[in-house]
Amino acid sequence: MERILAERPWIAALVTAGGVSPRDREDMVQAVLMAAWMAVEGGRYCPDASVDPRRALRGWIHGIVWRKVGHHGQRACVRREIPVADPWRVHPEPPRDDELLVAARERLLAVRLALSRLPQRDRQMLALCAAGHGVREVARTLGMPSSTAAREIGRARRRLRVLLGR
Repeated sequence: MERILAERPWIAALVTAGGVSPRDREDMVQAVLMAAWMAVEGGRYCPDASVDPRRALRGWIHGIVWRKVGHHGQRACVRREIPVADPWRVHPEPPRDDELLVAARERLLAVRLALSRLPQRDRQMLALCAAGHGVREVARTLGMPSSTAAREIGRARRRLRVLLGR
C-alpha cells in the first residue's frame, strides 16, 4: 500500500489530465486509491515479474484511473442533472425566436462583411481551416511550405479578428 500511496501526486496529475473538475479531483484520487487497495487486498494485482515493479504498478494504476475518470463523467451529479418528480410535466421555456434570429443575422452579416474585406488568399485559407483541413493539407492545397501556411493562417485569423472587432 505504501508504494501505491507514493504514486499519489502522479495519480492526481492523471486525474487532472482526464478532465475532472477541480472540485471533484481529490475525491477521484481517493476513489482510485481505494479501488487499487481493494484490488490488492482481493489478490487482483498480479504484476509481470519481467517488468520493472514501479512501471508495472503505474501501468496498472493508469488503467484504474482511466476507468474511474471515464465513469465519473457519466455520473448524474457531474452532468448537472436536476431530478424532478414527474419529468414528463417539465416543459422548458423556449427561447424567443425573433430575438435569436435577429442576433444571429447580425452576427452573420458582420462575419460576411469582414470576410469580404479579406484578400482572396486569406479567405481560401480560412475556408479550408473551417472545413476541417489541417495546416499540412492547407499548405499542400495552396502549394506552400507548412511553416509558411501556419504563419499565413495565423495572420489571416488576426486580420479577421481585427475586422470583426470594428
